[in-house]
Amino acid sequence: MKAKVLSPKQHALVDYALTGALMVLPSLLKLSKKVRWIYAAEATVLLPYVALTRQPVAVKGLIPFKTHGKIDPFNVAQFALQSLAPAFRKNRKELWFNLAFTAIAGATVLLTDWNGRTKK
Repeated sequence: MKAKVLSPKQHALVDYALTGALMVLPSLLKLSKKVRWIYAAEATVLLPYVALTRQPVAVKGLIPFKTHGKIDPFNVAQFALQSLAPAFRKNRKELWFNLAFTAIAGATVLLTDWNGRTKK
C-alpha cells in the first residue's frame, strides 16, 4: 500500500478549498438552480465540520481528527449517491461536476494520514 501523503493540515486545506468550491463553482458553471441550492446547503454543513475538526488550521478543535476520518467516507458516499438523483443524473454538466467532486474528495480521504504522522 502506498504511503499516505496528506498531513492533517493539508487535508484541512483541501477540505476548505472543496467547501469553497461548492459555494462558488456551481454558479460560475451555471449549474441548475436546484443543484446550486443543494451544494450551498452541503457546504453550509461541511464548513463547520472542517473548521471544528482538531487540525492545525481549525477555528476551534472540537472534533478529533481521527473521528473526522471516520465520517469522511460517508460524506464521499453521499456525494456519489446523489449522482443518482434526477437533478444530477438528468443533466450532463451537473453529473460530471458531481462525479469530479466525488473523485477529488475520495482521493483526499484515501491519501490522508489519519494518524497525523506525515511530515508537514
